[in-house]
Amino acid sequence: MNSDRLWYAAYGSNVLQARFLLYLKGGSYQEGHREHVGARDRQEPGRESPVIHGPWHLHFGLSSSRWGGGVAFLDPNNDQGASVRCWNITQEQFVDVAAQENGMLPGDLEINIDKVVAEKQVEIGTSWYARVVCLGEYRGQPVMTFTSSQPPKPNPPGEAYLKVILEGFLEAEPTLLGQHVDRLLRAEGVAPQWSRETLVGLVNRAT
Repeated sequence: MNSDRLWYAAYGSNVLQARFLLYLKGGSYQEGHREHVGARDRQEPGRESPVIHGPWHLHFGLSSSRWGGGVAFLDPNNDQGASVRCWNITQEQFVDVAAQENGMLPGDLEINIDKVVAEKQVEIGTSWYARVVCLGEYRGQPVMTFTSSQPPKPNPPGEAYLKVILEGFLEAEPTLLGQHVDRLLRAEGVAPQWSRETLVGLVNRAT
């Protein structure tokens, strides 16, 4: 590993920059959402935030009262074609983001990044996002994320959640709406409740 930095691969609400920055700087996304304490190191991620397409499977399951439906998980062992948006952050920041996603405070969790890179995935507990995964490497730095230990039973995501995901991908690739909609439709739990037309309508609707 050539530095203490890595790429955090976001695939749910953290695809949207304003949402992800709460995990670094602290704050609440909107009324009714929990307050994030932020990372110990609050520096912003690197300027680039590439979208990477890979041999993974996006699926929606469990249920979030804040988001009104299922939330996203990534299966790294199921090649259905999925996208992630990558944030270049420090290893410590990644651990602090993982801690917050798993109901812990920054500083309460330790993750051996080198072990995750070597073994491809490591369990850190029993909560929703307790499997830390290395998806590969990009520009000499590991691509890391966290997901469920086992794919949960499918549950359709709510409107607000899908809107945030689509808007996040469009921040990075503003001309590729059709591609991102099609990839979402391949995700387990989206169809038949959501169609191509209703997903496009989420983005076209005034915010």
